[in-house]
Amino acid sequence: MASPEGRERAVKYSDIVYEMLKRDILNRKFEPKDKLSETALAKMYNVSRTPVREALHKLEKEGLVVKLSDGYHVNFLTKEQILKIYEVRAVLEALAAKKAAENRDPEMLKRLKEAAEAFIKADRNNPLALAQANSNFHDVIAEMSGNEYLRDILKDLRNKLAIVRVDLFTSGGRVDQEIEEHLKIYEAIEKGDPQAAYEAAYRHQMNLMEYIKSKKMVGGILI
Repeated sequence: MASPEGRERAVKYSDIVYEMLKRDILNRKFEPKDKLSETALAKMYNVSRTPVREALHKLEKEGLVVKLSDGYHVNFLTKEQILKIYEVRAVLEALAAKKAAENRDPEMLKRLKEAAEAFIKADRNNPLALAQANSNFHDVIAEMSGNEYLRDILKDLRNKLAIVRVDLFTSGGRVDQEIEEHLKIYEAIEKGDPQAAYEAAYRHQMNLMEYIKSKKMVGGILI
C-alpha cells in the first residue's frame, strides 16, 4: 500500500503529465483517433503508468480523449457534432454576456479588458496561444455572469471543442474577425447593456458556425 507521500507524489506527477499530454494533443503531436498507449506515454514522459492513467482519466472527463475497447484514443468529433455543440454554446455564451452586463463588476471589467487586449497581442503564428487567449476572454465573461452552473457548463463545452478551436485560429482573417467581435461584446458589457451584450455574443457564435460550415473536415481537422 502506497504511503501518503507516495500518493501525493503520484498526484503531482499526474498533474504534470496531464498538462504535457493536453499540450501535445492540442499541438497535434497526437491526431484525432490516435491510440494513446499508457506504456508508450509513460516512457515518453519518463513516469510510471499510474500518473499517465490518472491524466488520461482527467482528459476523458474533459472530452479530449475517449476510452474505447482497446484503450484510450484522442477524441474525434464530426463536423455535425461540432456544429451541434456550437448551437448549444451560442445560447449559453449569449446568456453569460447578458448576465455579465447586468452585473457589470468593475474589477471583472478590468480583467475582461485585459483578456481582450491579451488576445490582440497573442502570437498570430501560434494557433494554440490564440485559442488559449480566446478561451480566457470567454472564461472571464462566464465568471462575470455570477452563475457558477452556467460557468461550469460553458467550460465543459469549451473543453469538448478544445482541439477544433485551435484549428479556427490558423486563419488570419478569422483572427481579425474575432478581435472585432470581442470588442463589440466588451463594449456592450462595459456599457451595462444586457440586450446588446446578448446579441453581440450570440452573433459571435453564429459567425463561428458559418466559418466552420465553410471549412472541410479531413481526419478530424478543419481545413
